[in-house]
Amino acid sequence: MREMREVLNELMGEDLTAALVLRGARIRANLSQDELAEVSGIQRSNISALENGRIEMTLKYAGIFGAALNIHPAELLFPNGNVRKTTEMKAVEKRLKALNKKRA
Repeated sequence: MREMREVLNELMGEDLTAALVLRGARIRANLSQDELAEVSGIQRSNISALENGRIEMTLKYAGIFGAALNIHPAELLFPNGNVRKTTEMKAVEKRLKALNKKRA
């Protein structure tokens, strides 16, 4: 996984996404989307959507694909080594900030 990650980092830099890591790991494992679907139990249409960034990587998907592709789930969840905040995460932070402001 390290070699693939280094190549992806060189090509994409900060733009490395879970979608690219998933696709790269699948190709490195020499699996088609159909084969990954068979191994993982995740529908091929969802694999395609994940690889094309149409749906977000979740902890559930990361765990399943991590096992199927022999990579750590964190590689998929945090492709740049950073937490990329989702819309939901930002909404939670906003609600917490409002609650703390109300308490003050």
